[in-house]
Amino acid sequence: MKNPNIKWIYLIVLSIIWGSSFILIKKSLLGLTPYQLGALRTLITGILLLAFGFNKLKTIPKSKWKWLLISALLGSFIPAFFFAIAETEIDSAVTSVLNSLVPLNTILLGFTVFKIASNKRQVLGVIIGFIGTAILILKGSELNPNQNYLYAGFVIASTLMYAANVNIIKRYLQDVKPLAIATGNYVFIVIPALIVLFFSDFFTTETFSNPALPKALMYITVLAVFGTA
Repeated sequence: MKNPNIKWIYLIVLSIIWGSSFILIKKSLLGLTPYQLGALRTLITGILLLAFGFNKLKTIPKSKWKWLLISALLGSFIPAFFFAIAETEIDSAVTSVLNSLVPLNTILLGFTVFKIASNKRQVLGVIIGFIGTAILILKGSELNPNQNYLYAGFVIASTLMYAANVNIIKRYLQDVKPLAIATGNYVFIVIPALIVLFFSDFFTTETFSNPALPKALMYITVLAVFGTA
């Protein structure tokens, strides 16, 4: 990257996009069930990525497709449902804070499972971030004592899956173009998402008569386009 400062711009924009994902999930749940939300998020993202990245699929070596399947499940499909389920019981703010465990889990899994070393500065940064995360979680639990924090387990499980996915991409897919990885992921999970949507009672009169549905569909579209695709 010729201009190293551009990385900070990317990071700030990414943090805004990713940070807003959790409130968009919360808003979408006003008119959708967690399974409908996860399925629609996956479908909309998949359609968009396939429209723009379909030609990139031919650049993926055959030996990489098994890693793309694992990456798709861990990095996109399962977390889309887990985050939605979690936010039926806990605040989006708490969810976003818990999500910041991803860097810690990435380093731990990278070192123990994938044998990927991290430098001292990266480890120090993650430790500082973890301390901040712990403080925010404790304060959040004090402000919202009535929430069912057992559902935080869905978020923590998702952070482990995200961390595993990051390491898989680093170890096995680093030579594959980013758009090819993203599009290849959704080749595997678009059809399963459609099946989940079909069995989630989305295509019923009760769902389409819900006055909250139009706004929920708007929120989930924004989430899928900007927060996922």
